[in-house]
Amino acid sequence: MSDQHPYRTYKPLLEAKYLAQDNSYRYRTILRYFYEQQQRYRNRLEPDEILRAVRERLDPQDAQSYTEELLQQDLQQLYEWGNLNRRQSGKVSKIEEFKKKRYWYQATPYTIRLERLVEELESLGDSYGGSLEVSQFEKLIQTLQQLTQIADESFQSPDQRPLYQIESWTAERLHQWWTDLNDQFTRVTNNAQDFLAELNSVQVEDAMMTEQFMVYKETVIDYLRRFMLGLQRSSYQIEGTLSRVSQDVLDKIFAKIAQYELTIPHFAKTPLSEETLIQRYREQWSGIGSWFRGDGSGRGSQLEDLQRETTEAIRRIARYAQRLGERQLNMRSRKADYLHLANWFAQLSDLNEAHSLAAAVFGASQTRHLWVETAKTTEDIHSSIWETKPSDLELKPRRQGYRERTKASKIEEKKREKQVVLQAYLEQKAAEQALLRDVFAGDRVVLDELPVLQPFIRQTLLGWISRGLASPHREGKTEDGRRFKLIDPGAGERVQIQCTDGVLEMPNYVIFFLDSGKEKQK
Repeated sequence: MSDQHPYRTYKPLLEAKYLAQDNSYRYRTILRYFYEQQQRYRNRLEPDEILRAVRERLDPQDAQSYTEELLQQDLQQLYEWGNLNRRQSGKVSKIEEFKKKRYWYQATPYTIRLERLVEELESLGDSYGGSLEVSQFEKLIQTLQQLTQIADESFQSPDQRPLYQIESWTAERLHQWWTDLNDQFTRVTNNAQDFLAELNSVQVEDAMMTEQFMVYKETVIDYLRRFMLGLQRSSYQIEGTLSRVSQDVLDKIFAKIAQYELTIPHFAKTPLSEETLIQRYREQWSGIGSWFRGDGSGRGSQLEDLQRETTEAIRRIARYAQRLGERQLNMRSRKADYLHLANWFAQLSDLNEAHSLAAAVFGASQTRHLWVETAKTTEDIHSSIWETKPSDLELKPRRQGYRERTKASKIEEKKREKQVVLQAYLEQKAAEQALLRDVFAGDRVVLDELPVLQPFIRQTLLGWISRGLASPHREGKTEDGRRFKLIDPGAGERVQIQCTDGVLEMPNYVIFFLDSGKEKQK
């Protein structure tokens, strides 16, 4: 988003005054009825209908004293605050009605949005709401990847700028795509912020200190861990997609969306210019990019903040559970255990048996265990340790500077064996290079046109693709010095490559050899 913060004078929001007045119960009843009727596509209401609806919703004692004069006063007040618009009704059957200036009323857009917000707040209660759903990130990925889907006609020449499928969309379809993208991004960020805010709230911290929290501990931690794994996987895809988006394509898309926006009639406000709309779209796109990749200031992205907050929430829940478990352990009484042991000792008649029981109960903590690596002599799980053959354990001195004695060994010359191994290796590499030249003899490589590949050819091909993806210009060099350019189809098209040791499924990349002409001249 833009870093500019122009000075503004914020005027009082008169449309919200009805929420905190002495007669708010009447004002809110009237406007809630307007909101409910607007949901049913009934926008114009007359006083008689409003009066009946308000009396039905008020307390019986208040409804009995609510007269038509009070309703007119309330409607007049709401009109002055800007909550209602009114116009004189043309249907007049009596002189009294003409003198009273009968109006029909309509709720203003501010009022409808305020009532919608109040309804959401009422359903929210004391919780922040929100959720951490990886599926929301996956939907955002699918929407963003439409920017990188390359058209089929892009594979004519490596020097040609790739043509994207989204460039052929209509302005109306682009406008809907842009709306969906912003809605999905807003939903992702708001839900994550609300859920983490609820985890950090005082109510949740109090709940974590109760014994009932132990029942839900594993469920909450598992939920957060699954979100972290999905978030890491999704974040890499989103960052990779954002890095491949062409700015030229974005400018064309924004221009089409702005032109379509200007064709939508807005009667209640002055339409913005095309340049202003395009600048707004650029700032919104910059905000999406900075949320995932940072703004370049070195502070980090908000995505990293979300990952850090989620990790800290997992640690905090684990600490609370540990403290709760320790508190329960400290408060546990061992009276029953001691009484059971005392009963054992009381039943013994021989002092030696009492000594043996005491050694078994109280002497186990003084036993020293030594581990010796030996081969297993039996697989019988019922065999006793006394049936196992003893093992030797060599104890080494602990004094400083002690070293074991070593025997001097001679160095054997293996020059002839090394030459044989080297010659075999060179012959193998020459055979592999000859086979690579046969498979990749053309000026381009299309994955779905390849024959059955041997493992070393597959490894070489994957190495080229990795170099191309790591380069900002999608270019690289092969082992023998040939320059190539990697074209990503971007349309989600995948191909199955048949290999001698199995089948590899991957995107259908295209590799152009840029110096193939020079190779042919040689």
